[in-house]
Amino acid sequence: MIFGVYLAQLDFTPVAVGIVLTATVLSSAVYTFIISFVADKIGRRKTLVFFALTDFVAGTLLFVSRDWWAPVLAGIVGNMTVGAGEVGPFLSLETAILPRTCRSDRRTLAFSVYNLVGYGASSAGALLAGLPNYIGYSPLFLGYMISGLLGAVLYSGLSGHVEPDPGLTSRSALSARGRPIVAKLSALFAVDSFGGGFIGQSILSYYFYLRFGLDLATLGAIFFATQLVTALSFLLAERIARRIGLLRTMVFTHVPSNVLLIGVALAPTALTAVFLLLCRQSLSQMDVPTRQSYVMSIVDEPDRTAAAGLTSTTRTVSSSISPSLAGYALANLWLGTPLVAAGAFKLAYDALIYANFRKVRPPEERKGAPS
Repeated sequence: MIFGVYLAQLDFTPVAVGIVLTATVLSSAVYTFIISFVADKIGRRKTLVFFALTDFVAGTLLFVSRDWWAPVLAGIVGNMTVGAGEVGPFLSLETAILPRTCRSDRRTLAFSVYNLVGYGASSAGALLAGLPNYIGYSPLFLGYMISGLLGAVLYSGLSGHVEPDPGLTSRSALSARGRPIVAKLSALFAVDSFGGGFIGQSILSYYFYLRFGLDLATLGAIFFATQLVTALSFLLAERIARRIGLLRTMVFTHVPSNVLLIGVALAPTALTAVFLLLCRQSLSQMDVPTRQSYVMSIVDEPDRTAAAGLTSTTRTVSSSISPSLAGYALANLWLGTPLVAAGAFKLAYDALIYANFRKVRPPEERKGAPS
């Protein structure tokens, strides 16, 4: 969350901040694309350990240097997210692994708990965003280094059951059945993520910093609250999906959240903007566990790593373009432009995915499909 503000305090211009955030996201996309084809061959555990160690390297760069090149290189080498952690090689591999740990009728709940833990941890991290006002950035960068090492240790201890079934590692990345499904989903997710790139957490915090003059401590409290509300919404998403289906949950919760996002841009005061942002966050991420569960359910098990990786790659690539545009808009246009653009693109995505996939149901919904 603090990355954009940290860059600004190193005298990066708004446009330069956007470019650095774009490079950070784009590097993650390259990693994710590569692992879509090789992770099952070299081992999912080994791949996860490797990327955890790249986070350690990125944290080290930030910790040892305050020169301009250090955060730029750290953003490229590591897997820092400028949003809430919804992209990257970790997510793709874990998305493919998770359905192997539970029955199909518990898959959405598993994804909900997975995201609950992730966003809960992110909300706790947001509370630390005010620390630089008192003790500087070094303790946070040190914590980032340690988290990389801890992640490597934890990933190395995963069970062998996370690996694909023997005999599947030599097959092509996607089956003939899976290719058109993944291609269409990837294109639609690109629209959603292009909009989302305008409002990554670093961009949003930078917007509140410029628009209302909020300091890091206040921003930390705000984003702690948004992440907490988001985390709690995941469990509700699973209950809603059980009643109306995965795709309907994805779309019917996403539409009002995007209207609220546009309202944040129009809010006259910081208090109103924060209130609308919290309302938006209570709905906006319900599509995350339901989307992950939906994608994993409509492709065959051998296609899951490639499907998770390729759809995540297109999400990441498309979202990598937007921060630079958001930075330009913040510097040269109305400050609310990125938020309105994000809402508009996301509303378009909602309409498109519902129109294209409303008749494609997961196996468990076909057996007892809601009316």
